[in-house]
Amino acid sequence: MKRGQVRVDHPIVQKKIKRSLKLSIREGAVSSIASNFSLSYFAPAALALNATAVQMGILYAIISLLPSLVQLKAADLIERFSRKRIVLAGVMGKILVVLPFLLIGFLHWMGVAHMVWAFIVLVGFHYVFLGIAHPPWFSWMGSLVPENERGRYFSKRNRIIGFFGIMTMIAGALILDGLKKLGGSYGDVVGFTLLGFGLLFALNGVFRIWSWRLLSKTYEPKIKIRKKDHFSFVEFLRTSRDTPFGRFSLFAGAFTFVVGISTPFWAVYMLRDLGLSYIWYMAITVSAVVFQLVFLPLLGKFSDRFGNVRLMQTCSVLAGMTPFLWIASVLIGSDLWVKIYLLIVPSIVGGFGWAGYNLALNNYVYDAVSNRKRGFGLSYMNLMIGVGGFLGACVGAGIAWMDVSFMNSMLFIFTVSGIGRIGVAIYGSRLLHEVRNVRKFSSQFWIREFAPAQGVLKEVHNLEHLVEKVEHYVVPEDREELEEEKKKDVLTE
Repeated sequence: MKRGQVRVDHPIVQKKIKRSLKLSIREGAVSSIASNFSLSYFAPAALALNATAVQMGILYAIISLLPSLVQLKAADLIERFSRKRIVLAGVMGKILVVLPFLLIGFLHWMGVAHMVWAFIVLVGFHYVFLGIAHPPWFSWMGSLVPENERGRYFSKRNRIIGFFGIMTMIAGALILDGLKKLGGSYGDVVGFTLLGFGLLFALNGVFRIWSWRLLSKTYEPKIKIRKKDHFSFVEFLRTSRDTPFGRFSLFAGAFTFVVGISTPFWAVYMLRDLGLSYIWYMAITVSAVVFQLVFLPLLGKFSDRFGNVRLMQTCSVLAGMTPFLWIASVLIGSDLWVKIYLLIVPSIVGGFGWAGYNLALNNYVYDAVSNRKRGFGLSYMNLMIGVGGFLGACVGAGIAWMDVSFMNSMLFIFTVSGIGRIGVAIYGSRLLHEVRNVRKFSSQFWIREFAPAQGVLKEVHNLEHLVEKVEHYVVPEDREELEEEKKKDVLTE
C-alpha cells in the first residue's frame, strides 16, 4: 500500500466521506439555485433581446450539440487530471461568463446591434463548461457514495435540489414581472426587464461561487485508471442496427430529432404569441416538472416489473401527444381558462410521458451495456441524442424562417413535431428489444400501484469503465484534525 493510502473503513476516511456527502447535499441546493437563475431563463432572456424564431432555433441547436461533443472527451480528461480539478475548472468557467452576460444586456439597452448573437455564443460557452464538469462529477460521487446507499442518498439529494429549483424559478419570475411593471411606471419596460435578467444572472454568479467553494472543500478519493476496453463511434454506428443497445440509441436519436423541431419554440409561443407574464410562463414550466416528480415512483415500479422497453413504448406515445394538447388550447375562448388548461392538462400528460421516457432511457443503458463499455455507450448515445436535437432545432428554425401563412407558425411547428413524435414512438419502438427477464404487463398495475407521494427516483451516471481501483488516503492535516476533535470530546464528557 502506498504511503498515505488507507482502507475505506479507516476512521479518518469515513469522517471525510461523511462530511463530503453532507457538503454535496448543500452544494446541490446551492448549484440548483444558481442553475435555475440561468438555464431556466436563457430562452426568455433571448426573447427580451428581440431574438427571432430562427435565432431561438439556432440557440437550442447549439445547446443540444455542444455538451454531447464535449462529454466525448471526458474520459481523456479524467485520465490526465483529477476529477475534482476538472469539475472546479468547469464551474469556474460558468462563473466567468456571468459578467459578459450582464454586459450584453447593457449594450442592447444602449442600442448596440447584434447582441442576440453574442448572447447565443455565450450560452454555448456555458454549456461547454457544463459538459466538461458533468461526467467527472458523477464519477467523483460514485467513489464517495456506497453502492448500497446510492438510491437513498441521491433520492434525498434530488428532492432537496428539486425543491430549491422550483422555488428559484418562481422567485425569478416574480423578480422579472415586478421589474417589468416598475419599468412600465417609469416608461422603460425594456430597460427594467433587462435589469431583471441581469439581476438573475448576477445571482447565478454569486451562488455559483458558493458552489465552487463547497466543491473545493469536498474530499476526492484518487482513482487508478486502467487501459480502457475502447471502441470507436464509427464502430458503434456500424453495428448499431445489429445490437439491442444500438437500435435503442438510434430510436433515442430519432425521437430527440422530432422533439427538437418544437423545443426552441415553447417559450416563443407562451411569451410572444400568448403574451403570458413571466409568472404564468414559469408556473406552466414548473407544473410539468412537479408532475414528473409525482409520477416517478409509479414509473420506477413499472420499469422494474415490466421492463424499460414497455415503459418507453408507452411513455413516448404520451410525450408525442403533448404538442396536440397545446394546439387544442386554441379552442378555448377565455384567456384565463387557456392558462389553467395549459397549467394542468399538457403538464399532466407530458409530465407522465417525459418522466417515464427519461427513466427508461437511463435504465436501459445499465441493462444493455457492460460496466467496462458503459461509459463509451453512454457517451455515444448522448452524442446521437445531441445530434438529433441539433438537427431537429435546425429543421424547426427552417420552418420558422418559411413563415407559413395558413396558420400560426408556432402551431404548425408543433403539428410537424407531434406527427413525427407519434410516428417514431409507434413504429420506431417496435424495433426495441428487452434485454432482461420481465413480467407480462397487467393493466391492474396502474390501479394497484398508483401512489404519487412515495418518493423520487434519481438516475446516477458513472464512468466505471475507467476505474480499476479507488484509493482513499489521509494527510497529516487529517490526523491532526482527528486528534483535536478527540480532545474536545474528552473535555465535553
